[in-house]
Amino acid sequence: MSNAMYSYLAEHYDVMIAGAGAAGCVLAGRLSEIADKKVLLIEAGPDAPPGREHPDILDLFPTAIGNSRFFWPALTAEVGAQRSDGRARSSEPYLQPLGVGGGSNINGMFADRGLPGDFDEWRELGATGWGWSDVLPYFKKLEHDLDFSGPLHGQHGPIPIRRTPARHWAPFARALAVALRRRGAALLEDSNGSDDDGVGSVPMNRTAERRASASMAYLTDTVRRRSNLTILSNTHVERLEIRDRKICGVKVRNLSGSRIIPVSEAILACGFVHSPALLLRSGVGPAAHLRSLGIDLVLNLSGVGQNLQNHPAVQIMTHLKTAGMHPVQQRPWLQSVVRYSSQFAGCDAHDMLLLPITRVAWHSLGRHLANIAVLVQKAYSRGCVELTSADPTVAPRVRFNALDDRRDFDRLVDGLRRVLDVLGDDAMKELCNEAFLPNLALGNRLAKRSPMNALRAWLIAQALRITPIRRLALGKSILDMGVMQNENELHEYVRSYSHVTYHGCGTCKMGDPRDPDVVVDPTCRVSGVRGLRVADASVFPTVPRACTHLSVLMVAEKIADHIKWDWRRRGAYSEASIALG
Repeated sequence: MSNAMYSYLAEHYDVMIAGAGAAGCVLAGRLSEIADKKVLLIEAGPDAPPGREHPDILDLFPTAIGNSRFFWPALTAEVGAQRSDGRARSSEPYLQPLGVGGGSNINGMFADRGLPGDFDEWRELGATGWGWSDVLPYFKKLEHDLDFSGPLHGQHGPIPIRRTPARHWAPFARALAVALRRRGAALLEDSNGSDDDGVGSVPMNRTAERRASASMAYLTDTVRRRSNLTILSNTHVERLEIRDRKICGVKVRNLSGSRIIPVSEAILACGFVHSPALLLRSGVGPAAHLRSLGIDLVLNLSGVGQNLQNHPAVQIMTHLKTAGMHPVQQRPWLQSVVRYSSQFAGCDAHDMLLLPITRVAWHSLGRHLANIAVLVQKAYSRGCVELTSADPTVAPRVRFNALDDRRDFDRLVDGLRRVLDVLGDDAMKELCNEAFLPNLALGNRLAKRSPMNALRAWLIAQALRITPIRRLALGKSILDMGVMQNENELHEYVRSYSHVTYHGCGTCKMGDPRDPDVVVDPTCRVSGVRGLRVADASVFPTVPRACTHLSVLMVAEKIADHIKWDWRRRGAYSEASIALG
């Protein structure tokens, strides 16, 4: 960026949004509707303007998951799940989205909302105004549901929601539904309109041809032409400038160097890792932790970086017979979902999910393989995000402690047992060959879309069609279903192969400011710092029983309205200043 541009950025902004992930795109789009408010959106990664999106973003399969340009480098996480010898798992790479659009560029497009009880729980925990009746209008505001209408669904929002009808499901998904119906599962017509257990179609944020990311929906050409909106990509927010417990600016860095930009208000939308990390680097957080790193204390908030939650999961892969393969002409990769209640003591109802994936990769080998993932949707384990250095270029330490609560571990074991039972059903046996452990190393090597990887995948797929070669190649990774029924084997499988999803949240907990664990109040203001808010998944008091994407959009929509109301209350803008674009 030129010095001239930096001179321009030295001008005062009414509101700065740090992070152009899903929440940041919503906030920038909605707040810049007020024409006399200058809005600055800052993103550490690249931009993706309309018409210039990377092909990996547009694909209806999440191909971008194999492209390193869309992720923070060198980020690792300690997942948890102690092994049988008592040793904890070491850190392993963890993918955290980077770039304008954030997680909405690379996620699986599973557009489930969470259940009414999730948000009523938020309200009961002190987040007043965030019960189901409070948040439903914002879920409706953000969506354009192409399959359902009525009081539970929106028709005019920027995010298209569509499903693959059950009659069009791929053979693997249909067979799984048959096996589960034999075991008493109900058929869910609309999983976003009911909190019942059963098998239903997956709602996805997509058009018929491509993904519908937050950037595509909220930062359209029309929005980007607004004179009061500036989008600054490939720029890191290193620190917040806070004086007398009021935000006054942000220190940013890019290839041209560092500079402080003056702002009246700041909203952190950097996600569950980087929003608390930015607060900590700015002196807002647990006093002892900050002093140990030589960071000057601005405000002692013990909850910053705590309360980390996620959905732990485990999966089993299977090789498909020709009759079970995902049809070539069928592009959506997610089609059906199974919600069920574990009925374990001390666990909420509707706490578990089975997610059949009928095509596991973008290439031809992906059509020969399917898997069933078990997710603990209502998890009770807690982790944290901490700094290891005051240097903003050093990645934070992320500890999920994913199976620290025994209830989470036991439910994954039970879910694994259920999957093995279903795979033994005649409907599944007609379509599936061997069940086996996923080869993560091979999957990662083939994840990046390229002609060479397409050829490699095709060659492997052809070889695996030959039974003796397949069994030789899979070798010890083939699961002996008889042995797997052994309780010790199930426990060891979960310890060794469980992982966490990309649904991290909770590290800037929202609630009653009198609660010492709370970081932001119910309007997402940071307790004790004027002009500073956090509005992303980090404010969730508890993880919803859903992927977090739609809930993040909902939070950003609701907070944008809070901010506009606050501006209007203070006489900071008039109705005449609302932008038409």
